[in-house]
Amino acid sequence: MACPLCEVRKPKRYCPAKAEMICTVCCGEKREVTIDCPSDCSYLISSRRWEREHRKPVTVADVPFPELSISMDLIHEQQPLISGLGYTVLKAAAEVSSVDDSVAIDALNSLAETYRTLGTGLYYERPLMGQPPAPFICT
Repeated sequence: MACPLCEVRKPKRYCPAKAEMICTVCCGEKREVTIDCPSDCSYLISSRRWEREHRKPVTVADVPFPELSISMDLIHEQQPLISGLGYTVLKAAAEVSSVDDSVAIDALNSLAETYRTLGTGLYYERPLMGQPPAPFICT
């Protein structure tokens, strides 16, 4: 019997998201990438604990938009707007399971480039790099 995901290795872990046994490699590589793991999955919990204990320091190269600086005063003044935006993004992500981090990063990069271009006096909106997964409306 082979893992239903890779069809190569022997399944050894029960995956609650797939409701079947999968191999440890697929569990590790596809966890929260292509497998929508429930928050109470023991393998997900232990992987987050391991990541927390072995966290790498953040380098300047890892920081998105390093030239951008947001003052704490702005964050405090706009706290209701920022909270509402965060809530809306989380709600949309929960409703549209095909949305992942790469889509959000592409959208942010496109928006940042649009504002950089606006700063030069040109009015040009860059399209998203990839196709959006599915149209959705947040209410």
